[in-house]
Amino acid sequence: MAYEERLKAAANFIRIADARAGDVRVNPEELGVTATLKPHQVEGVSWLVRRYVLGVNVVLGDEVQFLSFPENSKW
Repeated sequence: MAYEERLKAAANFIRIADARAGDVRVNPEELGVTATLKPHQVEGVSWLVRRYVLGVNVVLGDEVQFLSFPENSKW
């Protein structure tokens, strides 16, 4: 399979997984986050967790998610 075909297949896999997950959001307290997160921050953490579960490498440019996710990525 050519690189471009593999890239398209990977993108399709992620789109399908996102559609299945819907708008499921993680509870920051269950992850050990003690700060009060704003709705867009909860959405960002949820997005990071979904990508982690899928095994997809991502970067989200917000220091709050960066600080809250690595601490709890031990599962």
